[in-house]
Amino acid sequence: MVYDIILPAVPFIGGYALTYSLYKWGIIKRAVHINVWNLIILLAFIISGGAGFLLLIFMELGIKLPINQPLLYWHVELGVTLALVTIFHFHAYWKSAKNMFIAAKRRSKDKP
Repeated sequence: MVYDIILPAVPFIGGYALTYSLYKWGIIKRAVHINVWNLIILLAFIISGGAGFLLLIFMELGIKLPINQPLLYWHVELGVTLALVTIFHFHAYWKSAKNMFIAAKRRSKDKP
């Protein structure tokens, strides 16, 4: 089975660029931009995780259905999308995460 990486990535990269640009231009608030992508992460996780869970159940029970191959395909495709959207999530929260790690690093240096 051949999996596509570019095909699912292009709309998500374009969508992120669009919402990020709208946020930077002041058309939408940062919270809207973040919430849209948090929702996309949630949906991708539910669909990819649900498909993976169904495939696991089918495999454990020895059930072979015609839907197994398409389900596996979409499980992988949405997993790729989830990985990509996770990178967007890190971009959105980089400053707060960086401050958290720097503060933790400072606290560990202060301990004897």
